Amino acid sequence: MYDIQMKYILIFLILTSKTMAATSQMKPLIANEMTIAADLKGILNQSHFSEDLIDFTVKKSDTNTVTINCSEGRINLAVNAVPVEWSATFYYGLQKLGFLFPHPRITITPKKSDMLKHCGKTYFFNPAFKYRGFHLHTLHPSEWVHGFLMGKKKMALDFIKWLARNSQNTFDISLLRQEKAEIYKNLKDPFQKAKEFAIYPGIALGMSLHQQNSFKILSLFSSLTGLNAEKNIKEVVNDLIKNIDFSFLNLESGTSEFTSVSYDDNIKWMNLVSDLLKPHQRQLLTKVHVSTNQKNKKYGNFNFLPQYAKKEVGILPHTVMFYDLYEENAPMYGNKNFHHMRDFLLKEKEKRPTWYYPETSYYILMDIDIPLLLTDYLVSRARDMKNLSAENLEGHLNFTTGQELGYWLFDWTVALHNNRDYDFDPLIALKLLGEDEAKWKLLLDFQTKYFKDHQLISELSFPNMQDEISSEHRIHTRTNLDEYLDNPKKLHTVIETMTKAWNEVPSTEFIKNEELKILMDITHARLHHALQTRMGLRHPKDSPLRTQQIEKAKLTRMKAQALMDRYLQKYKRYPLAKIFERNQNPTSYQFGYGFTASNLHLWHREEEQALQENWSPFFMQVMDVWDILF
Repeated sequence: MYDIQMKYILIFLILTSKTMAATSQMKPLIANEMTIAADLKGILNQSHFSEDLIDFTVKKSDTNTVTINCSEGRINLAVNAVPVEWSATFYYGLQKLGFLFPHPRITITPKKSDMLKHCGKTYFFNPAFKYRGFHLHTLHPSEWVHGFLMGKKKMALDFIKWLARNSQNTFDISLLRQEKAEIYKNLKDPFQKAKEFAIYPGIALGMSLHQQNSFKILSLFSSLTGLNAEKNIKEVVNDLIKNIDFSFLNLESGTSEFTSVSYDDNIKWMNLVSDLLKPHQRQLLTKVHVSTNQKNKKYGNFNFLPQYAKKEVGILPHTVMFYDLYEENAPMYGNKNFHHMRDFLLKEKEKRPTWYYPETSYYILMDIDIPLLLTDYLVSRARDMKNLSAENLEGHLNFTTGQELGYWLFDWTVALHNNRDYDFDPLIALKLLGEDEAKWKLLLDFQTKYFKDHQLISELSFPNMQDEISSEHRIHTRTNLDEYLDNPKKLHTVIETMTKAWNEVPSTEFIKNEELKILMDITHARLHHALQTRMGLRHPKDSPLRTQQIEKAKLTRMKAQALMDRYLQKYKRYPLAKIFERNQNPTSYQFGYGFTASNLHLWHREEEQALQENWSPFFMQVMDVWDILF
């Protein structure tokens, strides 16, 4: 009788609790034991261990634990877990043995003697979010464009294994305007393999998104007029359901990040897509962007329209760059900060599936394409994930452009944060790599102080074309170089701040990982380079003093280029994807995301701008603006 009473009390509490978040309608996935066993054998072979050194057993349980049992020099991982989490728990056990997977093509293996030190120990896997994973932004020219959309399936499968080995269970990719038959063929095997690993695969596309060669459901005409819209939505979405075995659909609503369609139509269309997906146990999640220029008297912010949709319509509140939901200053897309996004997220999570959607790389002249190794990604993502996990948020989907140029460090750290056992430590990945925690903290504190708090990020990064065209709605608040010519006092202030920062740059000699050391040294060189170009602007255009100062900047660039050349010799992990070269691909960019980083093109452009005072957005431009827009 007591058990029956408790059962109904628990049901009542679940139904009435204000802290219980809404949940997704996706069909639950349970990992295939044969698939996990095959992956384990692959890991052992790669590590030059006998295939029978480690095995595992699986039992159903209400908690997720893995016990490491040893007998005659062999190891058994006894997994007792909720069925949907057994594989994540198993891989956590493997991690505790010392197997680490920082990057899809980097494996760190332990010594057998160190593994045996864990014999008899039990570890509890406590995921921070029910759904946890990555959005692969294949609108940008990455290894994943080649892997998932161009038939280089090994790249795709390597990434799926990386997700599983780090206990992740979701990912999605942005579809591009390709032949549908090609899309369906290329996604079939990777999506099937993902589900065998209990990873929920998703597709990201636009309702009417017209930019960057994005796959879209409606034509521009149909999205603006509404003619035949519902008919076209049913045809396209049903075709996607029939031909791609996805678990969720990540939908962008506007014709661009800054332009909307009819507010009433968009609500109706979101509901329709959700209704089409529901019978197939597939979830609609709509992107909630941070752009600020779309307002309506009746509904308010266009990006917040999902609050008026059916409760089955999920949301992906998005933040950009290395800013988090809690800091006071996040000057991007016309925002003061992202507090409004945080408040919207916390309000809606009780009503509908809600996954947070931040970033760890930003391809629009802000970090990965320069390159800058920005450690505030570690700090901000840790703070967001700690706070949102405590709020019982259902999901976390991290936006990433790619994992080369050291950006695997940020993605891997985010993956590790999905386990509460690591206590959302910003330095956890670096600790696992054996790096000096105290000295790395000096680097983190330095970047937070100068790059973020003193806003030198706006000097180290480069103005996006939109930043150069408009002073009203810039991607990131900044002072363009030409604007300093009319404001010598402001130029003097920023030179003072940059000089002080340059004099306080911490040493990098302690960094053990050569790849990270090279990239941090390049980041520091960019600080010096940006300082020198701005010092050149203190002198008239035709003055020898300006030329001399820009020559100093050029020498700094050449030293950084030597570092970059060394990096490219040793750390090109995806030669077929041509990350650092020009290449033909279905995105709007006919080169990899590392192309301008490989030759420091943006550094050179800044020098020439300062020398010639040519401030045209098209000056030394490598991007095809018309392809991006149209």
